[in-house]
Amino acid sequence: MIGTTFLMAALQQATLTGVVRDSVDLEPIAFARVSVVPAGGGAVAGSGFSDRFGAFVVPGIPGGRPVRVEVTAYGYAVWVHTYEAVPSDPVRVLLAPAPFGLEGLEVTAGGRAGDPLSLSRDAFVIDSVLLRSLPTILETDVLRATALSPSASASSDYVSVPFVRGGTSDGTPVLLDGVRLFNAFHLGGFISAVNAEVVERASLIAGAGGDGLAIGSLSGAIDIATRDGSRDRMRTSGALGAASARLSVEGPVNESVSYLVDGRRTWIDALARGLDRIGVINGSIPYFFQDLHAKVTADLGGVRRLSVSGYVNSESVDDPDVREDVYRQMVMKWGNAAFSAHYRMRFGENGILDASLGHSRFASDLINVEDYPVAVDDSGKEYDPPPDTGLFGHGSMGESRADLKVTLHAPVAKIIAGAQATRFEAGHDYRFSEECYVSSCDWNFLELTDFFHPLELRETRWRLGAYSSVEVPLRHGFSTRAGLRLDRFVGLATEFSPFAELSYGGSWWSARVSAARSHQGLASVRNEESLFASFIAYDLLAPVSEPPVPRNTEVSAGWEGSRGRLRVRLDAYAREMDNLRLPAFGSNPAEASVLGNPEQWELGGGTARGVEASWSWLPERGFSALGTYRWARVSRTVSSRTYVPRFHRDHELELGASYRHGASSWSARFSLRSGQPVTPVLATPRIAVPFPWNHPLGTNGDRAYTTLRVGEYNSARLRHYARLDVGWRRESEVSWFGGGKVTLYVSVANLLNRANVVGWRWEDWLKPVGRRQLPVVPSLGAEFRF
Repeated sequence: MIGTTFLMAALQQATLTGVVRDSVDLEPIAFARVSVVPAGGGAVAGSGFSDRFGAFVVPGIPGGRPVRVEVTAYGYAVWVHTYEAVPSDPVRVLLAPAPFGLEGLEVTAGGRAGDPLSLSRDAFVIDSVLLRSLPTILETDVLRATALSPSASASSDYVSVPFVRGGTSDGTPVLLDGVRLFNAFHLGGFISAVNAEVVERASLIAGAGGDGLAIGSLSGAIDIATRDGSRDRMRTSGALGAASARLSVEGPVNESVSYLVDGRRTWIDALARGLDRIGVINGSIPYFFQDLHAKVTADLGGVRRLSVSGYVNSESVDDPDVREDVYRQMVMKWGNAAFSAHYRMRFGENGILDASLGHSRFASDLINVEDYPVAVDDSGKEYDPPPDTGLFGHGSMGESRADLKVTLHAPVAKIIAGAQATRFEAGHDYRFSEECYVSSCDWNFLELTDFFHPLELRETRWRLGAYSSVEVPLRHGFSTRAGLRLDRFVGLATEFSPFAELSYGGSWWSARVSAARSHQGLASVRNEESLFASFIAYDLLAPVSEPPVPRNTEVSAGWEGSRGRLRVRLDAYAREMDNLRLPAFGSNPAEASVLGNPEQWELGGGTARGVEASWSWLPERGFSALGTYRWARVSRTVSSRTYVPRFHRDHELELGASYRHGASSWSARFSLRSGQPVTPVLATPRIAVPFPWNHPLGTNGDRAYTTLRVGEYNSARLRHYARLDVGWRRESEVSWFGGGKVTLYVSVANLLNRANVVGWRWEDWLKPVGRRQLPVVPSLGAEFRF
């Protein structure tokens, strides 16, 4: 009897599906709240939120009765429609912009735009509103914006890619529309390689559970989603900045297909050549970067859609030095390419199926050539040195992947199941010319060895994965999530990665506790303990060649609450990382090369424990504020020695504020961090050693050379870090090209000219002098949209 009753109730239930869009440009609207109530009034029969593609599924609605559907999103007028019964076909919801304007950061119901705390419980979300409300360094940068998260920490001002909860960049992939983007930056890591013009949102996922279950990495991910092209008319937008120019064109192909094409090119090289010609500077800067991105989206009816996107970039340094007594040329070229395709369709009555394909590739070439017509030995006698001494090599890495995911919205549970196949290949071959081993190369060449070490590494590996999770509401406000991921690292091992979470939701606050495990089959050739790792972010990855694979085990607890426009989130976590590939512990790891061979490194481990706090104050107008704080302890263990890694800081505080009045807005960002670890110097005795024939420190005969006696590795601390950035923007309506908007912006990084340091150098080999981070960096530019 009871079974029959449940069966009859289930047969009388219906499911509402649909897509929420902007009524002007038909862009999908995420995080809109959808509520279904009886037409005659009463309690809410069902509710849900639209996802990243604007789609929603609301199950468990009583069937055969009139219902009223309400859709709300802040900044839009409420959409209300009454149906005689729940429609069986997907509903198309077009939200009209609200007939009133708001000052300050905009917000949306269920998820306030500009508020990274309200959009996802598993991620810190940087959307386009928050992205443009921060002061810039040269130009708007999506990766630097993610460092606002208390889970993220940049190792220096020169590196825009953050490290997440004690992990390193190899464990935190940057995803562009679902496909990994290798070395997603320019200028050695200073500027993001993703054009901010097309970014819809960037989500920093810190944990291995929840959304991180589908990624399967050691330290979460940075997931960048681009927007669709405009569907109402052709639009042009772009910017002219201090370092580059960018341009995007978008519009409809027909009623259901839209396109978006954007490109960017630096003019650092052209500007330097012009200044050199007029005598302002002496010499040129032989560097440029450029990138191009394109996306085509087809709406196939209901929740069905197909999108295809492609990305390509390139960078180059060509630095010749031709004089009477020397010929030297350094050529470095590298670039990225990525492709992704995504298809979505309805799966049964309550489900959505997502299928995607992706491929990405990074390649680099390096050659450093030197030729000296004559050289002088220690006695002053001239002789012919070896020709063409230098460093040369080629490196590449690529990833191909296929993903299939099904999301089922049942009345009593939300179920996700997926399968993945990934192929990763790497080929890295960097070496010195033979002459550099027999004789000694020029001092400038020796400086290159601070970055490179001879490396020959080729490996290909398949990873086959399947995962599933279920979310079930319990009684009295409790709910639970649980999941399991199974990975077959072909030729290495089969690993299980479980996830479990228990949460409680009250009227104005919620709490959760979770545990998760994750694995990955990749290792980095970067040595993060090298001092030069703070100045260059480029990373080369390779599949691990033998088991065990790197593993992360973590537990976390969190609390979140909101009162009015104030929202607060607290998180505590503990992580254990095993089977890491780490360089052997030398006499002073900070002096080692940045890039080495992980096949020759040792198995090591690491720990990370911390407490994070985030808060946001976003009223409807006027002053808005966002703040984060993190306290953490991080360690690495290798060669039976445990130390604090150089990139770690125990304390980090980030404060952001924005004020908008009329067409103008002012913003500020303040960073306060404790000092990074450093090895103390105890003494500097001088010894006599013979130097190579062309060493710049040399004189005739033996050379006096300073050696260092150091204390325990990384047992001291640099002085604390503090930086204030400010910015101003003013938006103007113009009638050019049929009408549009032009926004002028000015920003100053490190306004107070704080002399922050990232390490030490030795002046005249006698006294330590801090290696300074960013000086005062002013930038200005103009953005436009027509």
